[in-house]
Amino acid sequence: MASSDKHYESIARQIGAANLLALRTSTGMSQSHFATVIGLSDRALRRYERGERELPQKTRLAIIHEFKIDPLASDQLAEELGFEAKDLLHDAKGRKAKDKGFWKTLRRESQGLRKRNYSPLGQLFLKIRDEVYFCATMYFMMQNIALALELPFGFEINGIDWMFLGSFVVILLLLPSVVAELPVLKAAQYALRSTRARITP
Repeated sequence: MASSDKHYESIARQIGAANLLALRTSTGMSQSHFATVIGLSDRALRRYERGERELPQKTRLAIIHEFKIDPLASDQLAEELGFEAKDLLHDAKGRKAKDKGFWKTLRRESQGLRKRNYSPLGQLFLKIRDEVYFCATMYFMMQNIALALELPFGFEINGIDWMFLGSFVVILLLLPSVVAELPVLKAAQYALRSTRARITP
């Protein structure tokens, strides 16, 4: 975590320094005048412009108030962390809606991929495969829960639950083709970013 803290501080210092210097240059103000406007000493301003220190929140808000510019703009920070501006939430309430939007988009992409690469008959077979895989997985899971809780469940013939065995075989046979179609990497990256966002204060 310590290395991450240093990395984040470095990002904030670099972006803040570059934007602060660019802003002061664009105003044509001297360091002394600019420092006075945002409530800093000349020495402190020089250190911030050189990226020796991270801009404090008070100074950041003063710059926003005076110049209507955020020296630590969220889109720049997001880009440095490997995100896009559209990935950012404007408030905590938007997280659930954003999560739903991601999975809906992923589903639309998968459906579009099928339409582009498979005939109507092929798409029908894939849909049937998905339903069979889902039913087999649900039965297999419910049977395991029933066994763990010692509850009666299943269809036994001669002491063997053929549905349970069949479900297991179906899962094994169809798993490679199901997984091959899933955008596993994209989903994993999204899950990792979401986890980091929740952990990072």
